[in-house]
Amino acid sequence: MSAIEQLPIQQSADPQERRRAERLRVAGSITVIFGRGEGVLIDLSQRGARIRHSTPVRRGTSGRISFEWERMRFSATAEVLAARVISLGAGPSYESRLRFTSIDPSSESVLAEALEGIARQNVRRWVANLQGWNEDAQSPAAKPTGSFIRCRLHGRWWERKCTSDTLQPADGFLLPSDSNETEIATLCDHYARAGEEERQLIRTMAAAAVEQAVGVH
Repeated sequence: MSAIEQLPIQQSADPQERRRAERLRVAGSITVIFGRGEGVLIDLSQRGARIRHSTPVRRGTSGRISFEWERMRFSATAEVLAARVISLGAGPSYESRLRFTSIDPSSESVLAEALEGIARQNVRRWVANLQGWNEDAQSPAAKPTGSFIRCRLHGRWWERKCTSDTLQPADGFLLPSDSNETEIATLCDHYARAGEEERQLIRTMAAAAVEQAVGVH
């Protein structure tokens, strides 16, 4: 990678629409009830969810879906868009993709808070992966080199620059130079579509990664 590199942001025509449709992977186990069966939430968006469950369902059918987030209950009616068997045996398991057709008025705010919370958890996991703190990291972290990558967002373009300065930029973030390329790209994509609160969270977590690198070095 050159010292300065400009990369375009891949966005849909309507960033707000893309954000609403974004499916967020759920870390951990969140119990979900769909119809008369119980399962686990796999991912979530403002439009629907993907669940793993033990009760078979058919494409095109509808049912009530609910789950709890931070002691608040989300409830809606959802339609099965797709369903498949993921394991057989004494206890067969299924995975289904659902589209919300009607969300209870009191659940609109619960869904919004759940999506924000899951996004923050994902950011923390991505940054942890950068330094190999998380066992889910895609590759072992290399030893710190004492240099860093500054990623700055200029309109629709990212500027990447190698630097020895450890200061986090106001228009992007700074990471150790040996950070995983896939995770950097993920953070850039998320940062470009995030609000200011989430962007500050990314900078804070990136600063922690840099501080660890400096300390080890």
